[in-house]
Amino acid sequence: MFGRYVSKPSRKAGFWQRLPLLQGAFRLTVLFLFIEFFDELHYGVQTAALPALRSDLGLSYAQMGVLLGLPGVLNALIEPVVMLLGDTRFRKGLVVGGGLAVCLALLILAGAQSFPVALLAFVIAYPASGAFVTLSQATLMDQNPGRQSQMMARWSAAGSLGNLLGPLLLAGGFALGWGWRWAFVTLAGLALLLVTGTLLSRFPGQQTHESPEERVEPLHLKELLPNLRQAVRQPGLMRWFGLLEMSDLLLDVYTSYLALYLADVVGLSKAQVGLALSGLMLISLAADLLLIPLLERVQGLKLVRATAGLACLVYPAMLLAPWPGVQVGLALLVRCTTLGWYPVLQGEAYACLPGRSGTVMAMHAVISVVSMSLVWLVGWTATQAGLPAAMWLLLLGPVTLVAFIPKVRRVE
Repeated sequence: MFGRYVSKPSRKAGFWQRLPLLQGAFRLTVLFLFIEFFDELHYGVQTAALPALRSDLGLSYAQMGVLLGLPGVLNALIEPVVMLLGDTRFRKGLVVGGGLAVCLALLILAGAQSFPVALLAFVIAYPASGAFVTLSQATLMDQNPGRQSQMMARWSAAGSLGNLLGPLLLAGGFALGWGWRWAFVTLAGLALLLVTGTLLSRFPGQQTHESPEERVEPLHLKELLPNLRQAVRQPGLMRWFGLLEMSDLLLDVYTSYLALYLADVVGLSKAQVGLALSGLMLISLAADLLLIPLLERVQGLKLVRATAGLACLVYPAMLLAPWPGVQVGLALLVRCTTLGWYPVLQGEAYACLPGRSGTVMAMHAVISVVSMSLVWLVGWTATQAGLPAAMWLLLLGPVTLVAFIPKVRRVE
């Protein structure tokens, strides 16, 4: 960091000159991690509240399908534009505006008495969360060039903690007879506090370097499309996006179908399935916390290759195991074999376009439609050939990682 022949007084002066900047960066990092914690807390509460919401509003399963599906489709059209604008000087305004829109959506949902009002809340919440949460993540990555994977590990740990506490928070409210609406009002208040903290914070430039020549400045609006065309031509970036989507087979897609698999194939009761999923969330949190110090000692890509190879052994063993207890144990162990997948691969994608994290997330928002297709493909296969056969499709995830992740990090 300092020159070899710099005298002690110069070193000391340089340290104290940099200290306010370091303190500001630390505060901003903590704020962003709290925003991710809030987002997953919100997701956990909302998921757990869906049965009560459906009952109180008298929604049919068809209406529930629209409630959960339509906002995502609309968001796929809106979010890429929001992410591209995030690479301009409007980023802080988008984060603050997204946070205020999240507050509004939560309050609308808390007071909803009919399907159209609940649908309006969901439609607002999806792109608002993208502006508030995703652009916060993007700023965190730009603030830490060269350490994207390590910061993504911290981001994932904060999210896992929120996801674990969300259902517990709602369950506590139900036990006290408070229902589900109070939880969304509470979340709106928490979001407002985070928006206030964001408003009072000073956002850095698109990327902070010691050398002015290396600083990446925000784009002008007329530069967005040329910048996007240049990003699309980056083969390395598209590779990381492809690996991210394939890794999702044993991440979100696996989690989406695990409850059905444990109930319909393994034969667990509803209570046992709930207990198994709670164990899965605890293991996810423990794995994310372990990853933080691990990435300081182990190269991320080597870790992902090793765990993917282990997943190629553990996951088939789970599907073939003849005893329910062993299957449940291996199902939980599968989560350990995905250690580092999302943080490392997402971090590598960010590293391909230093200081252009908004563009990275805009492209990811479009390509993430592949994930929706993968969820549908597994469901369609289960309908045609049964769920046990469909679950074998998820093995393509770790096999792809082993085959296509480079043994060493290459500079694109």
